[in-house]
Amino acid sequence: MEPIKVLIADDHKDFRKVVRDFLNRLPNISVVGEAIDGFDVIEKMEQLDPDIVLMDIAMPHRNGLDATRIIKQRWPGKKVFIATMNDDPMYRLQAQQVKADGFILKSSLKPTLEATLCNGGQMTVPVPPLIVKHR
Repeated sequence: MEPIKVLIADDHKDFRKVVRDFLNRLPNISVVGEAIDGFDVIEKMEQLDPDIVLMDIAMPHRNGLDATRIIKQRWPGKKVFIATMNDDPMYRLQAQQVKADGFILKSSLKPTLEATLCNGGQMTVPVPPLIVKHR
């Protein structure tokens, strides 16, 4: 079986290193590259052809939500998991709107990623729908 190719997109070098080191210990996972901003991630998509992108929201030059929208338009079969420290419902809604495949809080990143990637990239916790109460 071919390894799952992962691209890490985050502007924090230390975070990328921690995630890369963690993912490199998982079976059947290959970290094919890292991107430092929303422009870089699009360029790396074209060069590296990853299966999954782990995408931060707050990055310089082009944020992760804009980059996700572009990725899902150009490469609809690729998976993009938003990774953020902010659990604001607005970000979840925006992740849904740009067709992200998952929304992961960085505080629970390792167990969620391990479960997801060891499940063939099938997100066990997809971007949850927002519950809107009508009065």
